[in-house]
Amino acid sequence: MRKMIVLLFLCFSTGCRPKDFTPVFHNYKYDKQVIEKLPVYDSLVNVLLKYYPSIQEHSNNAPSYQFIPSAFSFDLYEKLPKEGAKKVEQYFFQLGRNFIYGFEVYKDSTIKIYIRDSSIKSHHLHINERLSFYPPGKVIRQREFPAKDTVLNRNWQYWILFDQKKFF
Repeated sequence: MRKMIVLLFLCFSTGCRPKDFTPVFHNYKYDKQVIEKLPVYDSLVNVLLKYYPSIQEHSNNAPSYQFIPSAFSFDLYEKLPKEGAKKVEQYFFQLGRNFIYGFEVYKDSTIKIYIRDSSIKSHHLHINERLSFYPPGKVIRQREFPAKDTVLNRNWQYWILFDQKKFF
């Protein structure tokens, strides 16, 4: 009976083992439409940097301010003056749901744009696409596996994180 249980456990555990996602990693392409929309992301960043003192004032000493809109969220209007919040909403609308779902502004003025998250169930893989804005003087750090990145210009890095969920 014990041998049967051990054998069943081994069969199930090998069947649940995540697949090698190296081919997915190497074949996953940067979205050219994201790169083409860089001027809109630039405009969004300019608004966030313009109103950065207001964001910082309301961040309660947190290391960053994260905004992910929801139907019931008025947080943006609490952190930014009305005209700034309206401009941010305008850029979200202009970019569209497939190209932004949130952002994070850090105390050092770097900004992370949340582009999209997706998954590949057959590999138990979550894929997170991001843009990072680095203000002048900040060094763009190279990402390491399981992430890959490309520098778009002196301020922008497009990076993708591959997060494989493990069982056992």
